[in-house]
Amino acid sequence: MRARLLAGIACLAACRPAGEETPEGAYRSFVAAANKGQERAAFARLTSASQEVLKGQLLGVSAASGGSMREDAPALVFRGGRAPPISDVHLLKKEQDRATVSVTSREQTREVNLLREGSEWRVELPAIRLGLP
Repeated sequence: MRARLLAGIACLAACRPAGEETPEGAYRSFVAAANKGQERAAFARLTSASQEVLKGQLLGVSAASGGSMREDAPALVFRGGRAPPISDVHLLKKEQDRATVSVTSREQTREVNLLREGSEWRVELPAIRLGLP
């Protein structure tokens, strides 16, 4: 019985997508979801604070557009299209609940911050880190 339980736990652990438990994997999952048009999944990979700021900034978009645009933050945020392919993502620094990764695409490199919320690493928008509205 104990062997079955351990085998079941091992199977469940193996079913988790590879690399998502790392900041690098979380960032790659975020970009992949956005590029596949999975707006809700990509939006969910942003920090809670980033989500709230975006929702606040988009509040009233539907009214301002005369109803032609729906007030759906994930769809509005990721409507812009695909990001350039990522050639490299690597960890620069990691503390308990904060990490910074270096992301290279099209020979441009930038740093992206991630926060651990619960058991997941989530992407933090730059404006949130700077305390901007």
